[in-house]
Amino acid sequence: MTTTIKPDLEHNIVITSMTQNIWDDIRVRTALSLDRYKLGQLFEPTVFLLHQLIANSIKALHYNVFKQNIQSDFDLVDIAHEAEFNALFDSEISEHGDKNIAKFCKEYGLCVILSFPGTEDVIAVVSVPCFCGNAVKLSDKFIEALGYRLDIQKTAGQPDFCSAVLYRHGANPGAFKSPVLMSRRDKEASFLNIFSQLSYDIICFNRSGTIHAMSPSLLSQLELEESVASVELFAGTIPQHFYNDVIWGVATDSSQGKFENYRVRIKIGNADAASMLFNVSGFRDSHGMIHTLWQKIALDGKNSSGLSEGSIMNEAKVHNITRHYVPQLVERKAREVVRLGGHLLSEEECHIAILFCDIVDFTTYVEKNEKEESIIHTLNSILRRISLSVKKHGGFIDKFMGDCIMVLFRNPRAAVTAALEMQNHSTDINRLRRLANLDQLLLRIGIHWGKVAIGNVGTPERLDWTAIGDVVNTASRIEKNCLPDHVLISQSLRDAIEADGKPGFKCGETFNLVVKGKKNELTVCYVYPAD
Repeated sequence: MTTTIKPDLEHNIVITSMTQNIWDDIRVRTALSLDRYKLGQLFEPTVFLLHQLIANSIKALHYNVFKQNIQSDFDLVDIAHEAEFNALFDSEISEHGDKNIAKFCKEYGLCVILSFPGTEDVIAVVSVPCFCGNAVKLSDKFIEALGYRLDIQKTAGQPDFCSAVLYRHGANPGAFKSPVLMSRRDKEASFLNIFSQLSYDIICFNRSGTIHAMSPSLLSQLELEESVASVELFAGTIPQHFYNDVIWGVATDSSQGKFENYRVRIKIGNADAASMLFNVSGFRDSHGMIHTLWQKIALDGKNSSGLSEGSIMNEAKVHNITRHYVPQLVERKAREVVRLGGHLLSEEECHIAILFCDIVDFTTYVEKNEKEESIIHTLNSILRRISLSVKKHGGFIDKFMGDCIMVLFRNPRAAVTAALEMQNHSTDINRLRRLANLDQLLLRIGIHWGKVAIGNVGTPERLDWTAIGDVVNTASRIEKNCLPDHVLISQSLRDAIEADGKPGFKCGETFNLVVKGKKNELTVCYVYPAD
């Protein structure tokens, strides 16, 4: 029997725009909700699921509200050309963001409500106006994979609203029992299942590298006949590095040789033929026979030619060296994509705060002081303190450009808080430099808020996954017009923060800038710590 869920009104999160500062609160409440069922391991995918539900609902809400307003303003019963309306909607969002639509929604009580009612087996509830009901329907595949169930129900006491109720799946009680230790028999049965389902195959090599025995199913994967001639053909395609690294490397090991996670590519046929990448592990037995376990690597049906051959351990060492050169946002996004079964960084559009921070007259300083002190050490000591503030307040360093740094913040208030903290660090550093009779190195910080596209820029050989758009250029112009030792922000950033409550810092008088590439003047103000 379906029950009607009434959200706990004391703990509702009312959402009219995706730019609201709500996600810290949502993460905390999601964690508390999951802790009741000892499901903390599902925290990140559950937050992602709620983000999808809310984002889809807000988009549908704004779309329908804008459509109703257009119909009312122009006295239209129906809009004949959907494409023309979509262009109007896109233009509104591009020029003004969603603040006008969100303001209308707030005035008329049109919103998305997220609640965590504490009802038995309920993780969370997302309530939306009934005309957005289809937006809260998601694919069952991801939901079932998490052990959840999503039901669409009427919202008690609110006839114009419906609710997407996210349940812990009660039909799977075994998932919440205490763990048990496997018997040897169960272990062997499970191993045989794994071996069969994951298409593992076996090849045994003798000391000289000749194939002694081979699973027929491996030949089938390569579309070869199950025959001795096919085994010989296969043996001729194994690259030399495999023999050097694995067969003879293992065979000459003084102890019982073992190796794991070695990738080797096999190509049968001419140069245009498709290749197949295998992951190989194995060991040498007491008689010198090398037993190897082969598994085909498949990436969602995509070509795996981008993966290198050789030991994955070596690849891990290379990654450990190069990971500090990869932007934080790229690595975090890549981990999220892989966790959710993807293989590519997809482009996205979102509202974001862009912060530029520059060391004033650093080029002149370098020319004057390159013999007196280590320029790289000085630069890194400043950037290190800046980076700590970025990380502390949830920002992502997009790139370093000499003595300038570009940072992205999802939370507009956090961007200003971090910027003021950076200036505090700068004050501390310059106090020490003054005592040492060294030149002052002041920071200049500019921040802007707006809609950007985040995506891949470059060529397949060298890509940047970065923010693109007028917001980025405008933020850079604001920074260039900022006074040394100050933080200058745009009016749009100030509006985004004040729409969500008191800013937590002081704003100076607003004034207008004429900036290169902008037809209209830009309204800005300086910000200062609240104390």
